[in-house]
Amino acid sequence: MGKMVYPDYVREFIVVKYETTQNLTAIAKEAKRIFDLPQTEEAIRKWCSEFFKKKNSSVKIKRLFFDIETSQMYFRGWRTGEQYVGPDQIVKDKKIICICYKWQYEDEVHVLTWDSKQDDKGVLKKFIKILGEANEIVGHNGDRFDIKEIRTRSIKQKVLMYPKYRTLDTLKKARKYFNFPSNKLDYLGQFLEVGRKLEHEGRGLWDKVEAGNKQALNKMVEYCQQDVILLEDVFHVLSPYIDHNTNHAVLNKFDKWRCPECGSDNVSLCHTDTTAMGYIKRHMKCKCKKQYHVSNRTYLSYLKSLSK
Repeated sequence: MGKMVYPDYVREFIVVKYETTQNLTAIAKEAKRIFDLPQTEEAIRKWCSEFFKKKNSSVKIKRLFFDIETSQMYFRGWRTGEQYVGPDQIVKDKKIICICYKWQYEDEVHVLTWDSKQDDKGVLKKFIKILGEANEIVGHNGDRFDIKEIRTRSIKQKVLMYPKYRTLDTLKKARKYFNFPSNKLDYLGQFLEVGRKLEHEGRGLWDKVEAGNKQALNKMVEYCQQDVILLEDVFHVLSPYIDHNTNHAVLNKFDKWRCPECGSDNVSLCHTDTTAMGYIKRHMKCKCKKQYHVSNRTYLSYLKSLSK
């Protein structure tokens, strides 16, 4: 059995079928029929069983935390105060000064900055490739601001990027599930007792960076890096209290009853309730403190797994 090697397309077929049914006998039978495999159905089924046993809960979701800093927009006007600024008054568009990011479970906060000519095309090319590697992208106001700013600069710089990414916006989650006095990242960090944003001189820092001051750029990068660290810490505190946008268990080909956040099989029934329509919901809890609900059918699969 250990010597059995299947082409990638056969392995992918088996993985995809397993996402809809865990009946290994049926999967083996169909794989043999479609790809005319020389092994017996029993041998294929045993291979499938060993293959999925190796996919354990140690697999981590590729979750990316990030933050960006943009330059100022410059425009001409005849007076100060609140007023309408038309597009014909714009003198200089915004650019991406820096993007800081880190992967969950890793310590290093990576940095990308515009070049010596303040061109952000290289930053965009590198970071868009990184976005494509992530299973989920986490930002604070990332859906409304950061991703759209990156996309706007990308189309300007003629750098292609996907039209949609799997994201989780901590600002949206804070507004949906809680009633914090403020949903700003700095306040959430203080309220949840995980840290604060770094202090800086304000707009003057941007003026210095745009004037080419390298020391000011380093300070801005340090500020952005701290935002990413704070973002991840806030996310981890919020995590058990919110619904997630990505099911870790299904993503890694695990059973649906496993924890959707960490993929662990160390879960148990918390309580049972029913909807107004009479559907049964089983509320589960995981060792990572995540609570979630599954259908009655999925819960039956969980009970069957306990006998193995």
